Amino acid sequence: MANLRDLFLEPDSELEPPADPSLRMLLATCWTILALLAYSVTGGVPAGDWHVSVAVGKSGLSMEAGRRAYQVRVGRIPTWPDASTTGVPAGTTLTSYTGPCTITTANTVIDAKTVNCAPDGMTVRAANLVIRNSMITGLIRLDTDRDGAAGWSVSVTDTEVDATEVQLGRDLLRQHHRHQGQRARRGDRGAVRGVQPTSGGDLTPDCIVRDSYLHGQGIPVDAQWHLGGFLTEGGDNHVILDHNYVICNAPVYPPDGGCTGDINLLGHFGIIHDITINNNKLGATPNLSYCTFGGSGLAGFGPENHDIVYTNNVFERGTTGICGQFGPVTDFDQHRPGNVWTNNRYDDGTVIPPPF
Repeated sequence: MANLRDLFLEPDSELEPPADPSLRMLLATCWTILALLAYSVTGGVPAGDWHVSVAVGKSGLSMEAGRRAYQVRVGRIPTWPDASTTGVPAGTTLTSYTGPCTITTANTVIDAKTVNCAPDGMTVRAANLVIRNSMITGLIRLDTDRDGAAGWSVSVTDTEVDATEVQLGRDLLRQHHRHQGQRARRGDRGAVRGVQPTSGGDLTPDCIVRDSYLHGQGIPVDAQWHLGGFLTEGGDNHVILDHNYVICNAPVYPPDGGCTGDINLLGHFGIIHDITINNNKLGATPNLSYCTFGGSGLAGFGPENHDIVYTNNVFERGTTGICGQFGPVTDFDQHRPGNVWTNNRYDDGTVIPPPF
């Protein structure tokens, strides 16, 4: 019944209930059953909010005295981004991009384009680059070690980014991304193979990843890369991950190649701080260690972490029953200043306590 939480009553003064109390009750009951049936059969509302109007009075549905009309609104069932709901919108006509792969002009807009900047990728050296409704081959990189990088920014909306198999140290976006809409200085909204906003401790723009599908990481056979859906190694101004489906599902190549976790906060080069991870789905696979590393590891700047917030996230149980090979979460210290772990659960509803 959890999926019915979007069903509620709203006053609507324009509706007039029938005078007969029995008719009010009958009408309310019939429309409510119809609404619930449609909600169940369709699996949610495909476009917009679907409305049915129900007239009730003091007898109908035990509402307050006097004649009032209410509206039963059936909202969307919360769903997670995937390949069917992210990337280039259906019906978009793409044309070839003929501009540069190094963006130095502020307010550049790339719209409805097929862009191939592989293998080096698209380099951002300007403010307010906008990429939308496009297919990108090659990673998107904003090098925070360069002078002026704090004023550079990019937003990616309704776009798929396939960065191919490439290993780089500090990049905005790496590997494969599908985006469905976003407002961010550094980040995505849609679906993605991986996002890596690592600054190495330098002052960097914010990173917002919203409504994205982070998946499909690439790794050459026998390569000893460490992969993830999202990685920060510290120093970023502010990171928000909101309503994404994040899974690192690359194969394992012994002794040490493969996925670390879905969401990895590792303080190797700077303090992990001001991170909000809310309402995300973390995918399960035995090919990763833990589904998330929470920024409180003992290496590097890990012990100095603060203001890391995990709320309302769903962890798949998967074949191991605990999301990753060893568990859902590690290296999160709820006792550090500003750290919060609230209402994070497995996909069967079981509450996941903080690790320590």
